[in-house]
Amino acid sequence: MATSVPPRFCTDYAKRVAKCQKCKMQLEKGILRMGKIMPNFFIAAKDSSKPPPDMKQYFHKNCLFEMLFKARPTTKVIDDTEEIEGFEDLNAEDQDEIKKLVDELTEKRRKDGPAEPKKTPKKKNTEEKEVEETPSRKRKNEETVNSKRPTGFNEESDFNSFYKFVKMCTILKDLSSNTEKSSAISSLLQKKGFDGDLMLWLSFFIRESDKRNYNVTDEQLIKHFAKILDMDEAKIQKYVTKSNDVALSISHAHEKKVTNEKGKWSLQKVERYLDKLSKLEEDDSVLNHLKFAAKRMRHDELEILIRLIRKELDTEASASTVLKGVHASAPSVFESDGLDAVVEKYYNNSFVQKSSSSKKKVEEPKAKKSRSQKDSDEESDTEMSASESEDEEGSDSEVDEEEEEISGSDSDEVSEISSEEDEETSFKENSPKKVARGTRTRPRGNDGSIMRKEECPPDMEACRYGEKCYRKNKDHLEQFWHPEH
Repeated sequence: MATSVPPRFCTDYAKRVAKCQKCKMQLEKGILRMGKIMPNFFIAAKDSSKPPPDMKQYFHKNCLFEMLFKARPTTKVIDDTEEIEGFEDLNAEDQDEIKKLVDELTEKRRKDGPAEPKKTPKKKNTEEKEVEETPSRKRKNEETVNSKRPTGFNEESDFNSFYKFVKMCTILKDLSSNTEKSSAISSLLQKKGFDGDLMLWLSFFIRESDKRNYNVTDEQLIKHFAKILDMDEAKIQKYVTKSNDVALSISHAHEKKVTNEKGKWSLQKVERYLDKLSKLEEDDSVLNHLKFAAKRMRHDELEILIRLIRKELDTEASASTVLKGVHASAPSVFESDGLDAVVEKYYNNSFVQKSSSSKKKVEEPKAKKSRSQKDSDEESDTEMSASESEDEEGSDSEVDEEEEEISGSDSDEVSEISSEEDEETSFKENSPKKVARGTRTRPRGNDGSIMRKEECPPDMEACRYGEKCYRKNKDHLEQFWHPEH
C-alpha cells in the first residue's frame, strides 16, 4: 500500500493558457499562477517498481490560498515562502502579496490550534460548589444542547448559491406590497429540500445586522473600478450623477467591458470575501480584492456585491418584512434577542404559536328563508300597511267631519259598507300603492275648499286602476266604477 506523500508548492508566470483547478477560469498567458505538486499515482500504477512522477495542478493565487484557508488542521499547507518553488524568481510586488497571504494563513492556523483528539469528560468533584442556574439560563442551555441547527452547509447546493440570492433581490424589488415580499421569502424557505444557510440569507437581506466596517467609500469604488475596467473615471462618475446609484453605474460599466457568465460563488464564499475586505486598509490591497471579484462575476452579481458592501440593498424590504417571511413573531424576537435567536428558533421550530382564541370567529351566513316564511312575512307587512291606511282614513274622516260642520253639509250622505267581507274584498282589489306618511293631500276646489271624496256605488265594483284605467270598452265601463276626472 502506497504511503501518502505531502504535496509541494510552486509558482511562476504562465507560459501558456491553462485552467484553474478551483474556479475553472482561464489562467491567461503571462499572469502569476501557483501550482500544487503531487505524485501521479495513475502512471505509477502501471509500473510499481518505479517511484511515481510529479503532477502539477495550477491555480490562481487567491484560489489556492482559499483552499488552504479551509483545509483541515492536519493538512499540509504553506508555512513559509521558502517552501514555494520559484518564489525567488518573482518580482517584488508579487512576492509581497504572496508573503502577506502566507502570514495570514499562519496566523489563522495558530488561532485555530492543532487538531486534538476528543477527551473523555472528567467527573465532577462533589466537594466543588455548583453554580445555581436561573430558569432563563437553564432554558438557554437546554436549547443549545438540544439544538437542531446545522453546523455545516453544502456550498454546492442551489439554496446556497449567490446567484439565487441575486434573483431573489430582483423578485423582491418587483413586488409592490410588503405582504407579497414576505410571502416570497416564506415560499423560498418552504421549498422542498431547502438546505440554505438561513443566517447568511437574513444577514444579507438585513444589512443593518452587519456590524463590519468596509474601508472603502463611494469615491474609492469609482476610482478602483475605473482602473479595473480601464475606463475614464469621469465617465463612470457621469453615470453616477445621472442615475444617483453607484452600484448600478459600476454594473453598467462592467457589462460593457467584461462578458462573464454567471459565477459559481456560494453565499459562504461571499461572506468570506466580505470578511476579508473588512480587514483590508491599504488602497492597493482593496483594489486587488475588488479586481478578483470583477474578473469572476457577472455584472448583476457584481451590482449586488457592491450593494452589500455599501449596506444598501434596493429591495425596499425592511427587516420586519423579511423576518415575517420566516415567522409572524420573528420581528419581535429579532428586536429582543437578535438575529441569531431568530435562526435558532427557526431550526428548532420553537416560535410561539398564536392561540386559537385570538382568531376572529367567522360569522355563519344567514339561512335562506323558506317560501312559507316569506308568505307569512308578506302577510304581516300587508296587515301593518292595512292598519296604517285605516289610521290615515280615520284621520281623513275626522277632517271631513270638521269641514262639513263648517260648511253646514249633512254627514248622513256618506254611504257605509254593509259587511266586513265586502270591505276586505274592496281593500285587496283597490288598495293604493303605499305612500309615506305626511305626503297625502286632500283635493281642493277652485274656491280653495276641500273637495268631497267620491265613493263607489254599492251596486258596482270599483276598478283597480281607478283614474289611470286605460280600457275604453263599454262593458268594462258599465261593470266597474271609475272616479270622474
